[in-house]
Amino acid sequence: MIKIGSLVKYIPSASSAFKWEKYLNTDSRSPGIVLREMDEKGTTTRRFEIRWQNGKITEEWISYLELFTTT
Repeated sequence: MIKIGSLVKYIPSASSAFKWEKYLNTDSRSPGIVLREMDEKGTTTRRFEIRWQNGKITEEWISYLELFTTT
């Protein structure tokens, strides 16, 4: 379960992998640490603020995140 302090990796959706997201350097983003859960009014999907290993901070929907494992 993803929560504040979790180490996560970014997983682009398959449908958008051939659109604008293919230009993102997803390898340099992972892993990242969850800083906080965003308070999104009017939606039931969870959104988190992530600080990635490259230093960037982004807001990501939970559907684009997966727990990072070293195995």
